Amino acid sequence: MCLFCVNLLICNAQEEIKHHKLDTLCAHFVELLAIDFDVTQKAGCEFLITELVNNSTPFPEDSLSYQWNVFQEDSVVFFDFNEESPDVFLHNSGNYHITLIITNLYGCTDTLTKLNVISIDTMPQINFSFTPENALFAEYFGEVEFTNLTDSALLTDTTVTWYWDFGDDVMNTTIVSPVHLFSTWGDYHTTFHLQTQNGCKVALTKTVTIEEELFFPDTLKTNSQTFPSVFAVTNLNTHIPQDAPDEFRTNHLYIYNAKGKLVYEQQNYDTYIKNNVIMQGFHAFNANGFPEGTYYYSFYYKGKSKMVYYGGEVFID
Repeated sequence: MCLFCVNLLICNAQEEIKHHKLDTLCAHFVELLAIDFDVTQKAGCEFLITELVNNSTPFPEDSLSYQWNVFQEDSVVFFDFNEESPDVFLHNSGNYHITLIITNLYGCTDTLTKLNVISIDTMPQINFSFTPENALFAEYFGEVEFTNLTDSALLTDTTVTWYWDFGDDVMNTTIVSPVHLFSTWGDYHTTFHLQTQNGCKVALTKTVTIEEELFFPDTLKTNSQTFPSVFAVTNLNTHIPQDAPDEFRTNHLYIYNAKGKLVYEQQNYDTYIKNNVIMQGFHAFNANGFPEGTYYYSFYYKGKSKMVYYGGEVFID
């Protein structure tokens, strides 16, 4: 580290000494700064943004210029900055070295190089599969087997943390490829999370679909506080994905009176029962206002597991 810099200048004397005009050779001793730097984040994963922080102590009233070089083992300079404390965007994995060169007003320079200042991890790749992908609850009782397809070196690395979130308020942090029991039908957005020692976080979500047989009411009570007056389909999943090319989960409800006259029709009917609770949607056939008697329904439903047609009677009392 340079402590003093000698700068030689030709100084024009401002007075004559005994009839002689002299040029005087002057030596200026300029104290340099104590050079130092740091970074705000020394570890991370690809696409890391960190700040190179100049911590040097300058000589009072000194005018300084800066040059930063950020490079790797092959000595290729990735960045060349002139700001005092620049931000740097690192998109490649590996270890990074940093050099700071500071120059003062008189051309004196000082240089500091630090090796392996920043460590960048490659973004880990994760994947998993599961079976069955779509299942009726009655067939598998909600049991789904997950197979972790992530590199075993990541899963056994003690500096790496990971866990499962099954989308039903249950998590697992101990089993690499778990078997999970879902308690009821529904769409479960199951996510596998993984984080490396340097803070690289990745997550992969896949949807597990559990379906159940549909059941229909056989009696509707008008003006009743105890019995339902709306036609609610038990176990009907009304979530229709917007991007579903096969139109799964679409349905169509028809209700006829005893004379065969159509009294109600609705595409994508959305009033259903789950866990013994009626969930009334935008479309609900209400028995109030309809004459007492036997009515007939026809229901088409395109489930993810299978396409079904239902037909039966409902009595309005």
